[in-house]
Amino acid sequence: MFRGEAEGVELVFEKSAARWVRERTWHASQRITPLKGGRIRMNLQVAVCPELLAWVLGFGAKVRVVRPESLMQAVQNEA
Repeated sequence: MFRGEAEGVELVFEKSAARWVRERTWHASQRITPLKGGRIRMNLQVAVCPELLAWVLGFGAKVRVVRPESLMQAVQNEA
């Protein structure tokens, strides 16, 4: 799905997106952890590239980037 040097990515999805996100394998490295209130945390080892940015932006306010800083900044710049 993503090309380039892999790094740790952590995303938190709101309950309204969590079920849909959980039902699909987005990347072989993904790990999903349930959180309070129906939210989930997804950890991935992927490249921070335009495809990842577009994918994250597609979730709008239903996702929050926890790390890396470069992805957080890219999302803020696009928003």
